[in-house]
Amino acid sequence: MLGWWFVVTAPVGEEGEDVVLAKWETGLHGRDWIDGLVAAGRARQVRFDGYPCRYTARADEVLPLLVDGSVPGAGQRHEEVHPERIAACPGDAPLTVDAWDQS
Repeated sequence: MLGWWFVVTAPVGEEGEDVVLAKWETGLHGRDWIDGLVAAGRARQVRFDGYPCRYTARADEVLPLLVDGSVPGAGQRHEEVHPERIAACPGDAPLTVDAWDQS
């Protein structure tokens, strides 16, 4: 399948492990939403090679899009979304968004 596997994580803190907020599979243009945030200056791409493409953004930029269904693929195929973790995540938390190339 041509597309992307997304994993969104937030730092937990003292234990040093990240907590997974959401995972999902999407199609070929599935990165458009996060690339749009980068273009608007609301996210930053820090890795470009697809294994993974890595982005950073504040939770208040990413999580509302997951909750309201704006992100293609989230809530569809092979999806794992944790509403309780999303609700507990502070808006200023730094998130990591990994997009793994599935081609």
